[in-house]
Amino acid sequence: SIGSFNISLSGFTTAGANNTTLMASVNVTETITLSLSAATINFGALVQGTANNTTNDAPNPFVLVNGGNIGIDLTIKMNQSPFSGTGSGNNTNTFRFKAGNCSTIVCGTGNSTIFNWGTSQTSFQNFTTVNQNLIKNLSYSSGDDVAEAEILLSVPSDESTGSKSVAITFTASK
Repeated sequence: SIGSFNISLSGFTTAGANNTTLMASVNVTETITLSLSAATINFGALVQGTANNTTNDAPNPFVLVNGGNIGIDLTIKMNQSPFSGTGSGNNTNTFRFKAGNCSTIVCGTGNSTIFNWGTSQTSFQNFTTVNQNLIKNLSYSSGDDVAEAEILLSVPSDESTGSKSVAITFTASK
């Protein structure tokens, strides 16, 4: 539990008589710590009109670890669309995200649902440039504190060739 606690300590003599009572207190503060296993996802070479996503772990998704001592909510946003072709831009189906459990391939062992599945975004949703719900109440218990942020790219059929990049921001809160 988080908060302040008072602890009473009693001292005894060898004869068993109560000698003195001491008061000690401790304050446990809430800590929010989020880390990523990798800061980059490289989709490699994609052709116009094709799609790829991280749900098959090729490439690996973002792996999110709650290193704090409370359950956290996570939001996600992009700084801009990675594409400039038809259908690209803010809130389009060319660039999408969803939350998922950490897979055996990525984490070594699969994990059960360690966040609130019903209120988290567990089906692909279009990215926008404003914070959107990703995960609700990601556990802080060791071993059950890891989730994935899956990414889906659909390259517009008229997209120009060349390298594409986008910044994704994750925000953790209580």
